[in-house]
Amino acid sequence: MASPLLWLPYGEDALVRLAELVIARHAAELPKLSHVTILLASTQHSQRLRHLLWEKAAARGHQAILPPSIDSLGTWIQRRAASPHVTLSPHQQELLLVEALIEHPYLYGEGSPWALADSLLELFDEMAGRQIQLPANLEDFLAQLATAYGLPGQDNRGLFGEAQLVHTLWHAWHTQLQASRIHDRQTSYLLKLTASLSTLGAEEHIYLAGYNTLSPAECHWLQTLFLRSQATLLLQGASCPATDVVYHPDAPTARLMAALVQQPQTPEPIDDYGQVLTRIFTSDPQPLRERALDLRQQYPDSPLVGRLQVFAAGSAETEAQAVDLQTRRWLLAGKRGIGIVTENRRLARRVRALLERAGITLQDTAGWALSTTSAAAVLERWLQCVEEDFAHQPLLDLLKSPFVFPDWERQDLLNKVYWFEQGVVLKDQIARGLQRYREHLRYRQHRLPAEMAADMEAFHGLLDRLAQAAAPLEHLLDAKPQPPGLYLQALQQSLEFLGLQQSLAQDAAGQRVLEELQQLAAAVPNTSLRMSWMEFRAWLGRTLERFNFQPPGQTGPVQLMSLAQSPLCRFDALIIAGAEQEYLPGKPAGSAFFNDGVRATLELATQPERMAQRYQQFRALLETADLILITHRSEQDGEEIARSPWLERIQAMHRIAYDDDLADRELGQFLACGSAVQVTRPHLPLPTRTLPQPTTPVPPVLLPQTLSASGYQQLMNCPYQFFAARCLGLEPAETIREELEKSDYGERVHLCLQAFHSDVPHLPGPFREPLNETNKPRALACLQDIAAAVFSKDLEDNFLHRGWLKRWTDLIPHYLDWQLGHGQDWRLYASEEKLSTSLPGTSLHLTGRLDRIDKGEAGLGIIDYKTGAVPKVADVASLEAVQLPFYALLAEGEWDDRITRCEYLSLDAQQVKSLVAVEHEELAELKEQNQTRLQELWHALTAGVAVTAWGDEDVCQRCDMSGLCRRQVWDQELEG
Repeated sequence: MASPLLWLPYGEDALVRLAELVIARHAAELPKLSHVTILLASTQHSQRLRHLLWEKAAARGHQAILPPSIDSLGTWIQRRAASPHVTLSPHQQELLLVEALIEHPYLYGEGSPWALADSLLELFDEMAGRQIQLPANLEDFLAQLATAYGLPGQDNRGLFGEAQLVHTLWHAWHTQLQASRIHDRQTSYLLKLTASLSTLGAEEHIYLAGYNTLSPAECHWLQTLFLRSQATLLLQGASCPATDVVYHPDAPTARLMAALVQQPQTPEPIDDYGQVLTRIFTSDPQPLRERALDLRQQYPDSPLVGRLQVFAAGSAETEAQAVDLQTRRWLLAGKRGIGIVTENRRLARRVRALLERAGITLQDTAGWALSTTSAAAVLERWLQCVEEDFAHQPLLDLLKSPFVFPDWERQDLLNKVYWFEQGVVLKDQIARGLQRYREHLRYRQHRLPAEMAADMEAFHGLLDRLAQAAAPLEHLLDAKPQPPGLYLQALQQSLEFLGLQQSLAQDAAGQRVLEELQQLAAAVPNTSLRMSWMEFRAWLGRTLERFNFQPPGQTGPVQLMSLAQSPLCRFDALIIAGAEQEYLPGKPAGSAFFNDGVRATLELATQPERMAQRYQQFRALLETADLILITHRSEQDGEEIARSPWLERIQAMHRIAYDDDLADRELGQFLACGSAVQVTRPHLPLPTRTLPQPTTPVPPVLLPQTLSASGYQQLMNCPYQFFAARCLGLEPAETIREELEKSDYGERVHLCLQAFHSDVPHLPGPFREPLNETNKPRALACLQDIAAAVFSKDLEDNFLHRGWLKRWTDLIPHYLDWQLGHGQDWRLYASEEKLSTSLPGTSLHLTGRLDRIDKGEAGLGIIDYKTGAVPKVADVASLEAVQLPFYALLAEGEWDDRITRCEYLSLDAQQVKSLVAVEHEELAELKEQNQTRLQELWHALTAGVAVTAWGDEDVCQRCDMSGLCRRQVWDQELEG
């Protein structure tokens, strides 16, 4: 009789051996293999196994076969046997347990029953899977725990809370299940597992591969099949440690064989490479140095060199680039089965992006959380719109989504959304509120030509549809707790109004989102649970976070997967990425209840046992390819990152034995010299060193036709910043600010003073009387009314803005005092005056808006209000600060009167004071120098003189062009 258990070395391809075994044992029945069932730990290998079976059968003269059934153990059991009872879905289990928790609030205090339910379900599932029963009496359970904690006979009141919680809810849970004649998933599975034994025909045979752990019930099921000669189990390993050795790569296999009462012979490694790895990972108590020297004596030349290499990256981005580069190098070398295994999902996403940028398609076996898909994102954005009174950011994201309003012509919708964003949201700074959007949309339409205004009329209909879609949900936001089905029904209605139900159904990820919503709806009829809106949102969010999405029909030469998905894999080349202690071994999900000692007593899985499973998966990976690269971060942001102890063990022993740490230095050299940069135009030469500070001539066609004081100041601060912002048009887009910043405050103060001194539509004022001590109270009231009107919209958006209003109203009396003194020699001539003039000798036009122009006996004076920092006197005198002489130059041709004074009026820090003023001959001289310098600069720019980034520390700190300039790079080069 053939052995029911076949133990293979790690280096052997288990699927090839399985295919050979099946074809050899069932050669007489070929080409029909329908009586054979193959159960794999992961069905991702089904296609490869079918191909291998066909190859082995073809070698025996069969060009076609009727293949066996290939499935996973869990899925096969569910299909094979029926259950007389209803089986709860994961969502139903969660709702029922939360309902039970709410009925016992004293058990969890101020905690969340939803968070506790997750931990309890995990514990209850594990207990059911291992057929663990709790004592009927709490005192007996408490005594059992006390013994497990090593506290028999002692005061164990400290255990009472945990024991009472688990004991009470476990019994409440099972009482509820029995009363409803329903089963949890694990109980249903165990019943079907037993029932499958009676449905198995005598001629049927089951092969299992890739399983290194089985539950006690599964072990019993398999032992029964062994006795009936109807099952064969394939395992892989390198040694058979004692069953009390927990943390060892082969410990899971040893425990499984002991549970199955099987004693196979230890397999021999297929080559020296495997033998060396076995010596490295042995649990032999012999000191590491002695084992390393023995290894060197037995193998003078290391079998690991040329097959296993390690790359230490200096940052997460460098590691991602290294994985990307090595993958492309292997593809160019003809490798077509490349594996990337990592537990670091952030790294996986970055690697995926880099490879897809290079046109390489990946098979992402792990997939990603459903919550991260664009389909789930549009659902989240819609709910945020409803919750936040249609705040601009989620609203714009929603309207730009390809899923919303599928009945609109796509480009037409995007055009209207863009106009709405620029004209209403950003220009008018409207942060939220459908009614406010409508009002300002009408205001904008009135200023458009009739044809364009009519075209935007449809946008009002869009806002109406949003209001209609939100209506079913809005009345639930602040309502008392409701049945979850009511929320789901309202959500479905709103999705139909938006067209999301239709568009999501046509998208793969969208279908998964709708499936989960349907599963949630199917779970609620049997529960009397009620939840608040926030609980519903948390329930929905956890669902989308918990379930994964994997795009269908993925093909490509590169597979991206997690460690748990790697058993039975074989590759032409393999990268194990993210080999840091944080991820390998990482921290396996532990239980919120009981320590490992108690869990062992209760026969539950312990953390060392879970870690050993990952250890075995890592050890097996090291023999799945002929070329292996292990990458890790040596540091991040200047902090050292601990390597995986598994990797450290390999490198330490190899370094002692062969004075070599297996480092891949060639890969590091490629990355360092920049030769690996992925470009879209390969004919361009690659840079060989870091470039110096950026310098470029400005094509005349890019030079602006007008120049303001701020543009001139930017040119003086940094010519390259001026080039990027003004010539290339790369100034950052205007953003809406929900909270006022100091610059916004300054704009409001300017507007208040403009309305105080001159007519401004829709605002109180102006104050038309000459200011004196008698009418000063009336002037104060007028300016306060203006301030209230100007800041009113800000207070609608954010009540905290009252602080900015108070800051200005506190300053108003000081401003009036200043005005009284100033008015003795000057009177207001104009305010907020927009001016434009030509720069003599050039085609450039100078433009600007002057805050205030006063007239005195000697001529005109220009005042610039400053609510923030004021330039220093020395900077104005040296023409480092150009605004005042620029304004004098700008105003010179506008009025006949001479400009005799320019000043900054500080409106800050509870004072109103003229801090910097230039006048008479000094002003005339500065104005002349300013004009001459600007003419020379502009002639030079139009002649093609290159502009350079100056790297001024103060300017660079506030520069929006740092991503283009990259000062950190060239600054280091100059210093070096």
